[in-house]
Amino acid sequence: MVIKRRALLGGLAGAPALGLNQASAQPAASDSAGRFPDRPVRFVVAYAAGGAADNQNRLAAQKLTEIWGKQVIVENKPGGNTLIATETVMRAPADGHTLLSVSLPFALNPLMFDRLPYDPFHDFMPVGLISTIPNILVVHPSFPARNVAEFVAYAKANPQKIAVAHTGIGSVTHLSGELLYDIAGIEVTTVAYTGSAPAHIDVLSGRVQAMFDSSMLPHIAAGRVRALGVTSKQRVALLPDVPTIAEQGFPDYDAVAFYGLVAPRGTPPEIVEKISADLRTAVQQPETQERMKTLTFLPGNTTPAQFDQFIRNEVSLWGDLVKRRKIQPGS
Repeated sequence: MVIKRRALLGGLAGAPALGLNQASAQPAASDSAGRFPDRPVRFVVAYAAGGAADNQNRLAAQKLTEIWGKQVIVENKPGGNTLIATETVMRAPADGHTLLSVSLPFALNPLMFDRLPYDPFHDFMPVGLISTIPNILVVHPSFPARNVAEFVAYAKANPQKIAVAHTGIGSVTHLSGELLYDIAGIEVTTVAYTGSAPAHIDVLSGRVQAMFDSSMLPHIAAGRVRALGVTSKQRVALLPDVPTIAEQGFPDYDAVAFYGLVAPRGTPPEIVEKISADLRTAVQQPETQERMKTLTFLPGNTTPAQFDQFIRNEVSLWGDLVKRRKIQPGS
């Protein structure tokens, strides 16, 4: 399968919302937005503290705290393929004070679970994209491969002998690997964790040989892991000597993570619009962009309607792979 990476962020201006409650695309009209927020705001994150999802949410939360003058609290609720966090926010009051940080599993879970307690396109309203981010395939220094071709060759000679960590079925850390295995025709053993931080412990110790992840830069610099390839079409500025996977014999390979915010259905549209506008202000500030650069994040800049379309395009990009690889909870 060939998955063509999006050219969405520049081309979404004016794109209509296709779901996730179209009311969120309507102009602000009431005084409720002017009073928002009137107490602390929660970002509920479906992953453990310390990983990429947690880092970018804390950065956005810090900037919105400065803008609003009210504390934005990041609350980590890992587990259940993101279902624990998702249900928490779905049942929260629809007033904008409890928001869900979403990534790919939010949209792909319906393709993997026979029954879900939520519908991503009806139970939530899109707010905006915080960031996109490439992952990096890293291995423990004891692993013999020094590039992606050698990684693939080792996997072919040793089927299912490579253990690869990821942050949950359907996460981009998981699907980045599945895409490579699919294109290269290899099989490995995957090991699920509740977030990047606990996975790092096992990768750094050598209990698990490899991982696709975005928050290993300090460990790469220190030589505690070896970077084999970047999952995006472009190299990472902070790792200019690490080629992309596409450059290493797999030209159709392209996998980028995203993080954004959604609100419970029924949240007043004017509040959704205010949060979205303030989020765009927060992530476009020069100091925010500089910090994101050090973490290899690319700042988002979407309206609720554009973020809706972005999520739908992600489902289209990854859905076929999920079906063909028969990816399900526990797979």
